[in-house]
Parts: sequence; C-alpha cells; structure tokens
Amino acid sequence: MIKVLSMMKRKEGMSIDDFRKWAMEEHPQIGKQFPKIRQYKVNVVLPEHADAPYDAVNELTFDNYEDFIAALKSEFGDQALPDILAHCSENRFRMVTEEKVII
Repeated sequence: MIKVLSMMKRKEGMSIDDFRKWAMEEHPQIGKQFPKIRQYKVNVVLPEHADAPYDAVNELTFDNYEDFIAALKSEFGDQALPDILAHCSENRFRMVTEEKVII
C-alpha cells in the first residue's frame, strides 16, 4: 500500500475554525473522488493547539504508486492543488510512503 501524508498549515489570517471546516468538510469533497483511492483520513488539530507547526495531517491510501500518480493527473487532482493553495500556507509538506501494518 502507498500512503500519502500531507502536513498542512492554514494561510495566515485564516482562523483555525475556518481551516477546520475547510479541511474536514470542503476539501474532502475533491479528494474522495480520486480514482482508485482506498482510504482518505483527515486529522486536524483541536482549537486549543492552534499554535502547532501544522494544522492538519491528511492520509490518502492507494494500492500502488501508479494509482497515486493517476489520481494526481485526474480532473480531481487538477482541482485539489488550487484549493490547497487557496487555504494553506507555503509551510506544507507531502511525504509518499509505503505502509506496512504491524498490528
């Protein structure tokens, strides 16, 4: 399995509540339509931790790397990046990993 971890920080001036709504309700409307996506998890900090280095960590799971690349090249991949850039600071990081479940 391929797991993509995206760590995101909200744009300066955006409230944590607005970011949480976007990250948990609005942006997933795009991501959940990626072709061949197996799982999509959103992890957003609680408002009392709004000073954390990142405000969210999203997890997208695909069967293989080729499916991930195809998702990025799809019409939904074309929609995802502009939406992220509109809501997140440049302080974001994406890591593509191979997942192995131990327990």
